[in-house]
Amino acid sequence: MMRNLLIIFLLLFSSVLKAEGVPAIALAQVSIDPSDVASIKRGGKFFATNCMSCHTMVYLRYDKIAQEAGVLYDKMPINVASWPFGIRPPDLSLEADVRGDDWIYTYLHSFYQDSTRPTGVNNLLVPNTAMPDIVAPYQGTQVRVTEKGSSALFHAYQWYDLLVLDKQGTMTPEQFDAAMTDLVNFLHYAASPYEQQQHRIGWWVLGFMLILLVMFYFLKKEYWKDVKKHKK
Repeated sequence: MMRNLLIIFLLLFSSVLKAEGVPAIALAQVSIDPSDVASIKRGGKFFATNCMSCHTMVYLRYDKIAQEAGVLYDKMPINVASWPFGIRPPDLSLEADVRGDDWIYTYLHSFYQDSTRPTGVNNLLVPNTAMPDIVAPYQGTQVRVTEKGSSALFHAYQWYDLLVLDKQGTMTPEQFDAAMTDLVNFLHYAASPYEQQQHRIGWWVLGFMLILLVMFYFLKKEYWKDVKKHKK
């Protein structure tokens, strides 16, 4: 009886998901290297060229690597009063901490053509997003296809399960993946610019604590020698 009720519940829940047209999207795993300064600079240049016309990064305004990449405070849209659709694009200084690297990478891959939207595009990860598809010139245009396989209740879809490339952009898929990895690497760096230094300092601190522990151990043995002598 309980087994039958569970099956009915799962089927009903699955039908609700399909009725709403909101399949579960699994986050793609992006492999970034926070120590790769060249990758961070490439990502910063992409951000400065393509993202900074709308997005700010005010908490990284004095960072040397960002400045070398062209992410400069005086070029950010700080004082723009009105935005399309009345929605102000968010500051992306801490986006990697808030959303996570995998989320950003998946979001950038998940745009598709949608004539019902004011911008002409939609996004699998953020349905009805107000953001235009700024990566389309590089990635190309994608169209949504019917869900393949079993219900999303049991198997979350990857973005490429639901989208197909309709027209390729200036980059091959491999080049686009590499460019988005660089961009995510830069956003990760922007959220934690001192991460690498902190890791290096952390190892020195652990080494110092280990040496101190050894010293205290031998010091304790010396003290207990005197205690044992007095007891005798």
